[in-house]
Amino acid sequence: MTSESAAPTIQYTHAAEAPRANPKSQIPNPRGVAPSAPRRGEPSPPAGLQGERLCDLGFGFWDSGWGAVKTEHVGYEKLRGHYPGLFVSYCLDEPRSQKFFAIRYRDEKALLERAKRAADVRVEKSLIETLRRYHYDHGSPSESLAAIEKLARGAAAVVTGQQPSVGWGPLYNFHKAQAALRFAQGIEARGVPCVAIFWNHSDDVRGGDSIAFPDRENRVKEIPLPPGEPGVPLYEAGSPEALRLFAAAAAEGLPATEFSPWLTEQIKAAHRGSIAESFTRSLLNVLGPYGLIVVEPRHLEGERSQRFFAEHLADPDRLTKAVEAGRQAVISEQFEDHLGREIGLDLFVVRNGRRVRLEQPGPVQGRLSAGVALRPLLQDTMLPTCAYVGGPSEVGYQAEVLPAYRAFGIEPPVVFPRVTATLLEPKIAKVRERAGLSSADRLFDSEAQLGPLFVRQEEDVAGELEKLPDRLMSEVGELMKRLQGVPSMSKAHEKTGLKVREALEALAARVREEQSRQDSTGRGLLTKLMTHVRPQGKMQERVFTPLYYASLFGPSFFPKLLGTLDPFVFSHQVISI
Repeated sequence: MTSESAAPTIQYTHAAEAPRANPKSQIPNPRGVAPSAPRRGEPSPPAGLQGERLCDLGFGFWDSGWGAVKTEHVGYEKLRGHYPGLFVSYCLDEPRSQKFFAIRYRDEKALLERAKRAADVRVEKSLIETLRRYHYDHGSPSESLAAIEKLARGAAAVVTGQQPSVGWGPLYNFHKAQAALRFAQGIEARGVPCVAIFWNHSDDVRGGDSIAFPDRENRVKEIPLPPGEPGVPLYEAGSPEALRLFAAAAAEGLPATEFSPWLTEQIKAAHRGSIAESFTRSLLNVLGPYGLIVVEPRHLEGERSQRFFAEHLADPDRLTKAVEAGRQAVISEQFEDHLGREIGLDLFVVRNGRRVRLEQPGPVQGRLSAGVALRPLLQDTMLPTCAYVGGPSEVGYQAEVLPAYRAFGIEPPVVFPRVTATLLEPKIAKVRERAGLSSADRLFDSEAQLGPLFVRQEEDVAGELEKLPDRLMSEVGELMKRLQGVPSMSKAHEKTGLKVREALEALAARVREEQSRQDSTGRGLLTKLMTHVRPQGKMQERVFTPLYYASLFGPSFFPKLLGTLDPFVFSHQVISI
């Protein structure tokens, strides 16, 4: 299915009173109105432009004049080699995976009932105060501050999250946050107050310490953060000098365009404090105007979390047994075991700037930090979560921890698969057109399958060079038969064959490398396509930073993508921008 229209933008639902601007905010939004919303005094979209229903949830949007985009959909059944089997099965709504989740995510009635129950759960006052200070100090725009006040009054939450990264990290970080925002707005449109929350997992010691994007020679270019002290939680990792050097290198390394001054300013303004704080600023600078809230684990130090950890330490086997039951159930269906091991206590202690695994219950000095299986249980104890937006790994984790939710007496959220997407900039769309790849499915064929569409016979010099050793040594072998009875010649023949093969294969590799750099050759075009669509053999969303596309399309890129990606269409989206 293909749709071609002006790219939509989402509408922000305002509180009754316009939020006051945060003087620390670096967002040029002085009137406190989200970029996609009609300003006060301006007319709403005409009746005929109220937006089309995208799914049963009924979220609508209207065209605000963005340039045309083309969206195509590729069914997950055709992407089984690119995503884990459980995630694909879940996106396809198959019963064999659906049974690992408490609520079917396509059941609108059950979803809204879950949201109503979540909205009745109040967030601890201490957490609300912490969130207010945190967002104010990080320059949050007024819409995020208004969302926190909504949460304080009583609202459901759609939660997503990831370990923090410099430079936004990969595209999927944006996709997760985008889906959470759109999902929360869809729920609110049905009468249930709802906010979107991004869990910035800053307790982790491993996160995104580099960004990647394609360079002019169709290679994946990486900009790393200068290395720091290992084992430090990410809310402390990243020295001011390291972040400054990274920001400068990223700004210089990204494509030079008319938008470079704007993007350089954005990158340098965001990268201050630590990796986690830089990530929060990146999220809030772009998605704060749509009401996104960011939370870190270190914010959750109220009575509920203390009681949660105390009960877990008093009966650690409860988690171990429940998660093991979940793992075995998933494995029995021939799905991947995402946890991959017995989890043990699944607790860490943060002390003296280090996060160390807790091996056994007992007195603890320092702040407790949840592991991969315990974290969602803590999250849904502290937050009024009605839905969780997860990628392939998170969906796998959630399937295995369902018995743990029941063992702890916590109502599990609806697990919503995040958007998956591939972006095609104009030059890549032209390569695709030139190769005759009319179906978007073909973009995900292997390089060997696509090769014949690109590499003409007369270009295959490398292939012919690789065939030469067999032919040459066959002729040499015929000649050597005349020297029967000379043993030393047999060994010389063998060594010569190896050297000839090695030399010609090296030459073939050099030829192939040179051809791959030339857009004028079919092999060069194939390399360009593969680098942009499936860099390093992975899906684009797992490798490239959104900053690359922002450098090409400017400030309009983020709101354009925010409104174009559709989390309610359960297929992979190929977007030509």
